[in-house]
Amino acid sequence: MAERVPKSVLFVCLGNICRSPIAEAVFRKLVTDQNVSDAWTVDSGAVSDWNVGRSPDPRAVSCLRNHGIDTAHKARQVDEPLLF
Repeated sequence: MAERVPKSVLFVCLGNICRSPIAEAVFRKLVTDQNVSDAWTVDSGAVSDWNVGRSPDPRAVSCLRNHGIDTAHKARQVDEPLLF
């Protein structure tokens, strides 16, 4: 049987401290809850380098926690290896 290549999704926003890490965390929870996390590679990144290494905005973390989702995300800029 042929090896299955995981599907990949990359969420991108300006700084990678609000929108894209929320989307990444929510999607990660969805695929985990559906027992299909092995079939997915999930990541997020920024188009800018302003926040590289920073944790998500406290409001984003609070929003995720309100929905029972934790994250240990650190912002990073999208680069070629992340795209391929």
